[in-house]
Amino acid sequence: MRTWSQSLIAIVEYFAPTQFILSFDENCGPVEDILQLDDSKNVIGLNFPERMIAIANHQIYADWIYIWCLAHLADKHDAIKIILKKSLEYLPIYGTKLEFDKDNIINNLQRSKKNKLPMWLVLFPEGTVISESTRKKSKDYAERMNMQDNRYTLLPRSTGLRLCTTVLKDNVEYIYDFTIGYSGITSTDIPEEVHTIQSIFFFNRYPKQVHVHIRKYRIDSIPDESKLFDQWVLARWKEKDELMTRFYETNSFVTKDVATINVPIKLKNSILELAQIWIFLVPYLYLLKMVIARN
Repeated sequence: MRTWSQSLIAIVEYFAPTQFILSFDENCGPVEDILQLDDSKNVIGLNFPERMIAIANHQIYADWIYIWCLAHLADKHDAIKIILKKSLEYLPIYGTKLEFDKDNIINNLQRSKKNKLPMWLVLFPEGTVISESTRKKSKDYAERMNMQDNRYTLLPRSTGLRLCTTVLKDNVEYIYDFTIGYSGITSTDIPEEVHTIQSIFFFNRYPKQVHVHIRKYRIDSIPDESKLFDQWVLARWKEKDELMTRFYETNSFVTKDVATINVPIKLKNSILELAQIWIFLVPYLYLLKMVIARN
């Protein structure tokens, strides 16, 4: 998984070069405790927990790729588990690695607890990206429930997140909340129509900057009761919608007096080292193919 993950980072670095613009909410603690710096004060890594739940708004289908790149900065790219729509299982090359079988979520989480393995469990509570049809569904649901619909995010579903926090709350301390915005997208765009996976990696139309605003919450501070948990998640998404409004107006999630951190997406190890790993694996892939053919 580690080599596979590094190859994903390399693809972004060399075919869709992008930099993160990171900002941190005050509830994350001192920024200097989060950043890993080299002797020249360049950011070379991030300090995040070994085990955590991450939630994010879902702008484009490539969101998971950039969260994986963020995990690489924290040296957790081999520990990431992403719960996605079943349809994304069929993405070429990488899609087959991503599907987290819904029927096995509890078993997988219990096993990770038992083995005390590092884990970044990533969920998109909106369930899908914004489109004309999903925007209408979110609006219709808001009207039926006598709620106000969001403008730049979809109303979230809390069932999956509540299941994960219930299973993991005695083993995982924090939920990290990522709000993501992309350069090249305006307030009137449907984000997925601007930055598709095909356009990013095949047609040289990729975001030059990926803005991520990071917050964190102690899981034991979140109400357990179902309705209260729903309200908590809805409140977070209302805040996300307000952040997205600021982003489209100012091209930033934070005010000018708050520092942002610019970090290019790139491998920590050289592309040569990665190539050497894959070259080493090629003979074994051929042997595996021969074994499968004989059986």
